Amino acid sequence: MNAKLLPNSSFGWFCFGICVTASLFKFGTQIPGFYLLTFSLVTLSLSIILVFPPLFPKTWESRLLTFAIASFVFVLFADTGQISLPRQPKPWFRLFLIDTCKQSPLSPLEQRIVIGLVTGSTKEIPKDFKEIAKESGILHLFAASGLHLGIFIGSLQFFGNLIFTQKRWISILLSLALGWYYLYLLNFPVSFVRAYCFAFFTLLSSILYRKIAVSDLLIISSAGIAFFLFSDFLSIGFLLSFGAVFGIFYLKPSLDQILLPNSQSLFKENFTLTFVCSLCSFPVLVYYFHSYSFGGIWINYCLVPLAGILLPCLYFTMFLQAFLPSGLEVLISSWIWTPTSYLLSLFLKLFQSLSAQGRGYQIWQEFTESFVIASLLLIFFLWFVYRYNLCQKTMIKWALSILVFSFFPLVYFYPQSRSLPVPFQKGKGYFSLTIQNQFFLYGNCSPYKRLDLPTTKDKINTILFESESCLQTVLRLKKKHNVQNTIWYDKSSSPFQSVLEKEGIQIQTSSRLGDSITSERSIFRFDGNPKEIQSLLRTLHETGRKNKKKNWKGILVLDFPPWKKKEAKEWITYQKLLGISNAWEIFIVEDHFEIPLLHNLTNPNFL
Repeated sequence: MNAKLLPNSSFGWFCFGICVTASLFKFGTQIPGFYLLTFSLVTLSLSIILVFPPLFPKTWESRLLTFAIASFVFVLFADTGQISLPRQPKPWFRLFLIDTCKQSPLSPLEQRIVIGLVTGSTKEIPKDFKEIAKESGILHLFAASGLHLGIFIGSLQFFGNLIFTQKRWISILLSLALGWYYLYLLNFPVSFVRAYCFAFFTLLSSILYRKIAVSDLLIISSAGIAFFLFSDFLSIGFLLSFGAVFGIFYLKPSLDQILLPNSQSLFKENFTLTFVCSLCSFPVLVYYFHSYSFGGIWINYCLVPLAGILLPCLYFTMFLQAFLPSGLEVLISSWIWTPTSYLLSLFLKLFQSLSAQGRGYQIWQEFTESFVIASLLLIFFLWFVYRYNLCQKTMIKWALSILVFSFFPLVYFYPQSRSLPVPFQKGKGYFSLTIQNQFFLYGNCSPYKRLDLPTTKDKINTILFESESCLQTVLRLKKKHNVQNTIWYDKSSSPFQSVLEKEGIQIQTSSRLGDSITSERSIFRFDGNPKEIQSLLRTLHETGRKNKKKNWKGILVLDFPPWKKKEAKEWITYQKLLGISNAWEIFIVEDHFEIPLLHNLTNPNFL
């Protein structure tokens, strides 16, 4: 019963209706009149079920009625106009963590790692460390994941059960209340919300002496996010989080029956857990990022259990530090932090050693549909074997073993180029794209930042830039790499045009940089200068009118200074009022900006 994909309860079917309708809204919002069409279809379906005689068996009739009512409720009351923005922890909570860490004996690097672990924010950790963590497949330890909340609530449960031995319901309610407060402090990241829903329904059902099926648990949690946090529904974090728990619930039992079925050791449990989570995250990571850390499987196998010890110790240490009298801080603080400091040093040392041994980070030049399809088929096959208990047959058991344990090696050694077709660089006030043999440099160049051309399959023979501050950088790159063409998209004709032409720099004043990156894409950058707003809007309109092809898409990147970030978000909110058509997608240069931009640029229809 727990292996079923469809819900088991009436409330589960209600939530299933919300999930299906939310998915349709997620993919159909770009269709004109989609809301009216959906409302009409839902109303018609509900009317047919209520008015006409039963067309299905009684059980399915009640399920379909519940499903239709849920769809109707979602269409009427759900806020589907939410804007997806990075969720940052409460500022005062972050400042509290910084002050607490400053009183500890930790080094500056360790302090930033601690803040990143507690807040689940990759912004807190150094950029180089973040890059290595990404290539090692453990970036989820420094992002807001369900692992953090699970460990937090699990630790509270452990101590609560020791205190309230006769009334464990008090321990459950306290842990859920403190877990909600932790969720609030981190501003409701989607993976935390998923983990809290799991904990809430599981612990509540234990108080009421009831059991909840895993299909209901997954669907009810998904429906809660779809209804209240629609902008996060089917996001990358959502898919990774729910994909991992899907593997734990549906695939791990099948793998347990294949691999040493009579063994109950922690080593085996940790291996099967790590493997199914890695397998279920594979299609999402390959689809969105065209990359995967194969070494992350064994690195997670070693580091996640250690993180499970480090995080409770860290929470307990910070709790003691917060209530320590000010007069005793100097004397006792170093002693309080000793266990955490030792575990953190061990964690970082082990991470450094394992990541140096072999991260197995693979990047594919093109979107590999075959890998995604193969992984999804393998996931479905593992579930099918568990659902119908086919592991008892020797032939199926051996075939499944070969498929499962040969999948990652075969994919890793598949002959593919390891360079992205769109190398991407980003810094304060600038970003660059390299497409085929052209290097596009947007924004300003700092004298303290020495840009260089990326290594690509095709030699770069053209540099295109838009700021006068980049002249010196472009001339240096032109000389160093023997670049044939350089084009400056100047808004007004330069008085030094004759001198620059001698240096081989062409000046383009009739259009903006990014107007014709390819026949299917246009990318513009805007720095928030109010004097340029009318010119920008006119350019967007003219470019959209010029490119009426079916596959054409425009991207507007808002690279405002930090004090104008609120204004940048308003551009997304009031896009239609500004006269910017839906053919233009607007991004804000922040930590998560490169993810959707790269997804658009590396689409196979683009190159």
